[in-house]
Amino acid sequence: MTLHPDDVDGWVQAIESADRTGLGARARAGAAPLVRPCLPELAAAGLIPTAAPAA
Repeated sequence: MTLHPDDVDGWVQAIESADRTGLGARARAGAAPLVRPCLPELAAAGLIPTAAPAA
């Protein structure tokens, strides 16, 4: 279904009637390949403190 950007009632109906079962899990699964650990890079750039060595 394609909705016109100005069709507010259509958007409300589409959002309210959407099947949201598992939506969060699908969103996380889709996003996982797009993220990577960045803390080492931030620490190397001096933007965050480095972790203290383990005792």
